[in-house]
Amino acid sequence: MSLGSLAIRTQAVKPVPLTPVRKRALVVDDSETILYAICSLLEHHEVVEVAGRAESGTQAVDAVLELKPDLVVMDADMPGMSGLRTALLLSQMAPGTEVVLMSMDTSPRFRAACAGCGARAVIYKPRFLRELSALLERPLRPSARAEAIAQPE
Repeated sequence: MSLGSLAIRTQAVKPVPLTPVRKRALVVDDSETILYAICSLLEHHEVVEVAGRAESGTQAVDAVLELKPDLVVMDADMPGMSGLRTALLLSQMAPGTEVVLMSMDTSPRFRAACAGCGARAVIYKPRFLRELSALLERPLRPSARAEAIAQPE
């Protein structure tokens, strides 16, 4: 058999997407104005795909059960069910959903409380876009939940 008579079979290769798949996120804040602003910035900068919005911890729990987002970006200080209490509940109900809390409080005690509630991180609310973008670029090791709590600059 000569090399000229061998048929070469090729198989179509699917192209690899150049951009990574963005996480589907639920955004939660009790201020309608802040909620709108956060969602608009996240969508404009293509940090995450905003899958839904909620204005309370109770709405967030319902939305997570319905939408099954990869990520919940939530205000830590909300009336009624706080972000910390909601994070604790979500860590038990939907352990595969990451929770990132936003707050003006950057104290070590508060960061420890957030880690204790099952949050992946707490980010400083005025710098949420930059801090969330940086956080999502890092893979989360299972034992690193408490380490991922953002430190103030």
